[in-house]
Amino acid sequence: MSGSTAQATSIRRRLLIFLLPPLTLLMIAGVYADYRAAALFVRTAYDQRLAQTARTLASSVRSDPQTLKERAAAYNYLITGADGSVISGEPRLPVAPPGSGELSYTDSGLDGHALRIVTLRTRTHDGANTVTVAEADESRTGPGHFILASTWLVDFIQVDVTLLIVWIGVHFGLKPVVAVRRQIESRSARELRPLDTASVPTEVRPLVDAINLLFEMLNGAARNQRQFVADTAHQLRTPIAGLLGSLQVLMREPAAEPIHGRLASLYEGVQRLSHSANQLLVLARADPSTSLADGFEKTDLKAIVERVVERNVDRAVESGLDLGVESLPASVAGNARLLDDLLSNLLDNALKYTPSGGRITVRSGYERGAPYLEVEDDGPGIPESERSRVRERFYRIPGSPPGGCGLGLAIVDEIARQHDARLSIETGSGGRGVGFKMSFPPAA
Repeated sequence: MSGSTAQATSIRRRLLIFLLPPLTLLMIAGVYADYRAAALFVRTAYDQRLAQTARTLASSVRSDPQTLKERAAAYNYLITGADGSVISGEPRLPVAPPGSGELSYTDSGLDGHALRIVTLRTRTHDGANTVTVAEADESRTGPGHFILASTWLVDFIQVDVTLLIVWIGVHFGLKPVVAVRRQIESRSARELRPLDTASVPTEVRPLVDAINLLFEMLNGAARNQRQFVADTAHQLRTPIAGLLGSLQVLMREPAAEPIHGRLASLYEGVQRLSHSANQLLVLARADPSTSLADGFEKTDLKAIVERVVERNVDRAVESGLDLGVESLPASVAGNARLLDDLLSNLLDNALKYTPSGGRITVRSGYERGAPYLEVEDDGPGIPESERSRVRERFYRIPGSPPGGCGLGLAIVDEIARQHDARLSIETGSGGRGVGFKMSFPPAA
């Protein structure tokens, strides 16, 4: 199951869990209301039947005693005359108190049985007769239970159908959002081109428009930041280069011979300033907020190795170092300018710290399907206890020769993170020196 599908399922599950308690309470309230309404209807219907039975018995009192007994066989009844004498029926049967009409109802009991009682008071030529008819409440229990069970069943089905409709509605309602998310997930974290709105429904389009506006703002901010770094680089490098040139000319003048040592010291200081400024600018250029606007594209690692090594061959020869290349074709999705900076800093460190007569090897290629870059030397190496700290900005190993600013490996580490690569620091071949290896993700 993909991440988008799993999250959509989780959203639906949370929504159903959220809806279940209120729907259950609503179902219970609905069952109670329906049961009360149905029970009232049944009670009224049974009362009307009792009243009809009472009227039938009243009409049969004088006409046909045998018919009276047959009609009243299913009921407890009592018929009394005007003088209160019992004409027929059960003498112990309670009589409902008089009401506003000829019919009155009451609930009572006899011999431990709950009874529903109706009393009919009629007037005849012999006086007032009272007809009381009773029915056991147990006879009404069956319909009541049936009503309650059927109400529960219907409301339970309604709740289930409601949850199913909500599930289906959320499933189809989230499809446009899931589609937008998949569109975002399919691109890299550096890709800021607008999302496609052609297939986006009207309900989701404001969200997509807001995301596209955010992408546009980020792109603009990255372009401005990159332009600022470029302008700063130009403004810093130009005067520093002019100052170095002027110092070189001044040092050749015969009149400057007495202060040649001081001028040489000043020249070295300005060189360090130039190096530090260049490193700071490279670090700023590698920052995500600056390089975000730079697109990643297929980059040939072998071409970068050849280009960087070619720039440093003369320096290696002057230092008496054996600079070799073991480069095989390999390509990554990356920024060629940043990868050039990365390899330049690794090679600069190797050239700076490897003593004369040493060996430096630059490699590129594939290892287990993953492209890599590597710079290995047989210099003094880096103690294992320092290998995590050398990535920190401005940190230098105690006892390091002067001239560095502690930014080279910080730049390398930042560019590695930009390319989702892993920078490992290991001991060089033969247990001497150090090897810096940048392993990129395998090609998709």
